Amino acid sequence: MPRPASLNAFDIISFSYGFDLSSFFEEGGQGARFVSAAPVTKIISKLEDIAILANFTVRKKDWSVRLEGSREGAKGPLIIKVEIFELTPSLVVVEVKKKGGFIEEYEEFCNKELRPQLEKLMHYQANEVEVAMVLRPETEER
Repeated sequence: MPRPASLNAFDIISFSYGFDLSSFFEEGGQGARFVSAAPVTKIISKLEDIAILANFTVRKKDWSVRLEGSREGAKGPLIIKVEIFELTPSLVVVEVKKKGGFIEEYEEFCNKELRPQLEKLMHYQANEVEVAMVLRPETEER
């Protein structure tokens, strides 16, 4: 399996609230990022476990995982895309984005299912201060 795509300086700078231009290029934009020291295979395996528990379909491609809900709503099923990027040889950035469905359903899924399961894989400094923007909304719009 190839290594995940590496992040360059522009990518890292664009993670900042003030420099995030993704709303100009992408629809939706609801999402979050966190840094992990866990192996990529462990992160993907955990996402698959979460999907099974939540009755979601999983589609994988390289270092990207797409979780698709089974319930059809007015805006379609909840679809979440998770991409993993190499920050350093021992750290990765995990980016979680809502691609379909209602924002309320996405937030509920993240708060009740995704975040509690992924917290064990999030990277913390020795003093327990988070090193990354942990599952924070990228946009405030609904």
